[in-house]
Amino acid sequence: MPNPAPNLPLRMASPEEFACVREFLHDCAFDDVTLCRILGMQDMAGFGRVRWDEVRLEALPHPQRWCISVLLRGLPAPESESRKVCGEETFAAFCSLGLLRPAKKTPGAVVCPVWVYPVDGFVMVSDPCQGAEGDDYTPPPDVVFPAIYSGTLRFLQLMPEAGNGDALDLCGGSGVGALRLSRTARAAATADVTERAAFFAEFNARLNAAPITSLCGDLYEPVAGRQFDLITAHPPFVPAIRQNMVYRDGGDTGEDITQRVIEGLPAHLRPGGTCVILCVARDTAEYQFEQRAWVWLGAAKAEFDVVFGLEHVMSVEEVVESMRKRGQHIGDDVARELLSRLRSLGTRRFVYGALVLRRYAAAINQPPARVDLTLAGRAEDFARLLAWRCHRRQAGFDDWLGHARPRLAPQLQLTVRHAVRGGELAPVEFMFSVERGFQAALRLDGWVVPLLARLEGKRSVAEIIETARQANELPEGFTLGAFADLVKMMIERGFLEVDSPA
Repeated sequence: MPNPAPNLPLRMASPEEFACVREFLHDCAFDDVTLCRILGMQDMAGFGRVRWDEVRLEALPHPQRWCISVLLRGLPAPESESRKVCGEETFAAFCSLGLLRPAKKTPGAVVCPVWVYPVDGFVMVSDPCQGAEGDDYTPPPDVVFPAIYSGTLRFLQLMPEAGNGDALDLCGGSGVGALRLSRTARAAATADVTERAAFFAEFNARLNAAPITSLCGDLYEPVAGRQFDLITAHPPFVPAIRQNMVYRDGGDTGEDITQRVIEGLPAHLRPGGTCVILCVARDTAEYQFEQRAWVWLGAAKAEFDVVFGLEHVMSVEEVVESMRKRGQHIGDDVARELLSRLRSLGTRRFVYGALVLRRYAAAINQPPARVDLTLAGRAEDFARLLAWRCHRRQAGFDDWLGHARPRLAPQLQLTVRHAVRGGELAPVEFMFSVERGFQAALRLDGWVVPLLARLEGKRSVAEIIETARQANELPEGFTLGAFADLVKMMIERGFLEVDSPA
């Protein structure tokens, strides 16, 4: 396949040439686990902080050292050395794919004009972050953003398994999301609005021998009439001063693309399907983000369960200042104009996190929920929460809960604050807290603590409340129903665990 545009550095070559390069990189252990160990990184997002003067590259095998130097760091290498390291066939395959070209400033040397790096078990290729051989580099407006940064890695952590269903990753960029989906999907596709991204995604699919389809078009446009079991998106979210960076700019408030992804779900997400969106959005003066997203679903909103995992909160001023620091060249006048615009649109604050939407075949009419998402949070945490919310909606749930035998979560902590009362220290505040995938805190009256302490997984909710009633441990009017409401809330927020049909 020829290059579709002259500004693309890569070329599609034969399957044999892709396989040749792929096998060479595999034999060199050019993978993220190995490189993180060698370079002392927690994950590949730490690449920019590596202190190269402290890394003993000379102790590594020559082919691995060459991969790090040429492909990962973008440094030139003598052509004769590169031919010897790679072998003639592999060197020719690198050149045929456009992964190596003659250096312009260093006679007799070759350079890699793109960024090649491992992530999530794949080898990815995207546009570089700096010019080859130290040249000035201005990214094109349709630059293919690297899949090596913390936001992308977080997105991959929150991406659920596709369960042998049909999966679609929107705003796909380099294609790494669809590559991850292809491991568990019957069919996986990536879609991006730019031809450049679609080309890079197709290249990465062939380089990794992954069965994904790379599509070019505006969000759902290239999949018109189709439905999917899993839809994921990591959309651009920066409020645009001028729309000039496709991978970054998200309209006047930064939400335009996120809103359009959600609005398209009634037409493209099957009943039983899930959508996961990692994004920055707004809480307004009237509604939180997840409530606004629920409204964006239109007439079909009653069929969706919506949960937002909040990871970070930013003030309007912090967002604008962040834009100034990230090279958008915003002067004081433009910053004031942007602040005024965002406030006039009712922006109270910006929130960063994962929006998860599950569709059902019939109306469920369940209000959206917000949870505090920790860095330990993963896709399975949302799956458990959605399953529990589904179980709560089933007929006979209240009777089931009365016979259930919940247990304290292993991560649960109880903090008791004491104060002087009548000249002596006395407990005055009881705070339950839990932190795993989700984080929660709950202040309760002291008399409730002994009841909860009896939840050890052996006695039912009804048995515990009846024992306490007979022992006169309950305040007047506190019923089994009130205790059951407390228990189900504590299960949903992670303080308690229970075995359920869900």
